[in-house]
Amino acid sequence: METIGRAALTVINGGMDSSMHSEKQLMSKPDIRLPETVEECFALKVWADAQDDRPAPASPLQITKHLTFMAATLPSKSTDDESGKMRVAVYSKILGAYSNEALAYMARRACSEMQWFPTPRQCLELVRQYQPPVSEKVEALALCHRFWEGKFDDFIFELEQGIAQQEMIDAAPLNWRKIAMERGFLRWVPEGDRYMIRHKLVGATA
Repeated sequence: METIGRAALTVINGGMDSSMHSEKQLMSKPDIRLPETVEECFALKVWADAQDDRPAPASPLQITKHLTFMAATLPSKSTDDESGKMRVAVYSKILGAYSNEALAYMARRACSEMQWFPTPRQCLELVRQYQPPVSEKVEALALCHRFWEGKFDDFIFELEQGIAQQEMIDAAPLNWRKIAMERGFLRWVPEGDRYMIRHKLVGATA
């Protein structure tokens, strides 16, 4: 099993050195795949933590295009130019926080399901149902989680097989050691202030 050192503990705990934090924006994008080493996992998580996957709000022009698309498809009460401009301003203010993709979804739903131009409340009901695709940030963090799940399984397997070394135990995350003790693989030694392998007694009788 790969030694779980300082970098591993940093990734597990969600932290990083201050030097890593200041340099993370300069890192190149890693491959979005299941890491094979602690170092790859660390690099993937640092990159993911640096990403802002919040969708950008639609521009005023994009909002207007979606409103125009609905207006060309769905009938509405006749309005003069001044009222029309006011309506666009109201809808733009209400929908201004949503992404262009979310508004496109709203417009498609409105045109296929409604008989009249939707009210602001109906627009909000539709746009809030939009489910954006999984971002690369979320995907990368999920892959890091899978990597550490596999490492934990390896950790328990080596304890089960009796091939774990004390160095590996000392380097493992604290919650792993606690779980291993609950499962009977480790014991707490107050004198050494550490978790140690609970060796099976050979030839012991009940």
